[in-house]
Amino acid sequence: MNNAKKDKKRLHPGVKVLIILLAVIAVLGLTVAALGLNLLNRISRPGSLTPEPVESSLPTPEPTDEAPHMTPTPTRTPVATPTPEPEATPAPTPAPLSEYYEQTPLTAEQLAQFDADNNDNRYVNVLLIGADRRATKGRYNADTMMIATVDTVNNRLKLTTLMRDMLVDVPGHGYRKLNSTVALGGVELLYETIEHNFHLKLNDYVMVDLHSFVDVVDAIDGVTVEMTAEEISAANDCIAGLNKQLGVEYLWDGFIFADPGPVHLNGKQALGYARIRKLDSEFVRTGRQFKVLNMIFAKFRKFSVTKQYELLYKLLPLVETSMTNDEIIDAAAKLLSTGQRGLMYYRLPIEGLYQNGKWEKHFVFFCDMGAMSVKLNEFVFHNADEAKAAVEQTPNPSLPPRTPSPVLPTPDDGSSSGWSTAPGFGWGNEE
Repeated sequence: MNNAKKDKKRLHPGVKVLIILLAVIAVLGLTVAALGLNLLNRISRPGSLTPEPVESSLPTPEPTDEAPHMTPTPTRTPVATPTPEPEATPAPTPAPLSEYYEQTPLTAEQLAQFDADNNDNRYVNVLLIGADRRATKGRYNADTMMIATVDTVNNRLKLTTLMRDMLVDVPGHGYRKLNSTVALGGVELLYETIEHNFHLKLNDYVMVDLHSFVDVVDAIDGVTVEMTAEEISAANDCIAGLNKQLGVEYLWDGFIFADPGPVHLNGKQALGYARIRKLDSEFVRTGRQFKVLNMIFAKFRKFSVTKQYELLYKLLPLVETSMTNDEIIDAAAKLLSTGQRGLMYYRLPIEGLYQNGKWEKHFVFFCDMGAMSVKLNEFVFHNADEAKAAVEQTPNPSLPPRTPSPVLPTPDDGSSSGWSTAPGFGWGNEE
């Protein structure tokens, strides 16, 4: 991964923006077969740096503003568990997940079907990771996790979001939030955890840092999405929080001034929209993010090959992947063969198969892993529903900026007084 921008102020890594992930995948799939291998050589490969060892006896921290920045590797050297002091009392064995949420047992036939599907090379499943990494050492969480599927049996393009707050059984570490696995054991442990809990085998990944999101959206000249008046207001609150974090003096820099309906968004505005949470819920936010992804997919398909080639040179340095050039070419050829104009979407946890709860003082989703594994397998390998075509919309005319133009006060003590602390304003605390 290119670390040239590590000293640049970052976008808030708690923002689970998915756009750069699928944007890069779409770019690769639509053009790389025609443009040749020289472009592929711009992608960074894993192995340049190794995360700081994480002892298995330590609890996994939640992301904070002081969390570190790190370039991961797909494998990890096991770290021995320290021998406890003689007087130390061993921690109790965690109760099984079934004590918190009823689990559906899987049959031998279902397990055999999982194995058969996972070994069918007509499907390409790639793990997409948005990493929470902000320093040169230490551990980091996988703040965004998605599975991109090229299904050449049913000629479909599919995207599955794995929500970070699901409580899962991490091999060798017990129950943890799904997003903590990379910090515990690298991408390999995330592979193992997904296979162990959901019976889906993954061997390749694409990883990016989320701070590049604004540049990616601006590189395609923005994106148009349908917005309500409430969403415009909430997005502007998020943009104001971003301005505060980056020290932008002009309070309304990048604000959205438009009537409800199709609204054209630049990179900062799209980030504000995708980040909305206080208005409704994490689940609705996930839907907004997919809406933006689908619109980017629609817009990119309309570009000429020359324009796509130019964008590739801007986007590929942002990507770290375990895939070889030959594997990317093969995935691209399969993607092109589908001829699809829209993306199918799925999300775990699934309605009716989870409940909210607290685990070691953290908010989590307790899930029926067996039932969700069956549903995920059906979507990834067998669902042939027709995806709605992604069509770029014509935006409403932008309205003139409001006046007067507020300026962020700069107190002598360097504090940020003068900013609203109302719910939904600024970044908030992303547990």
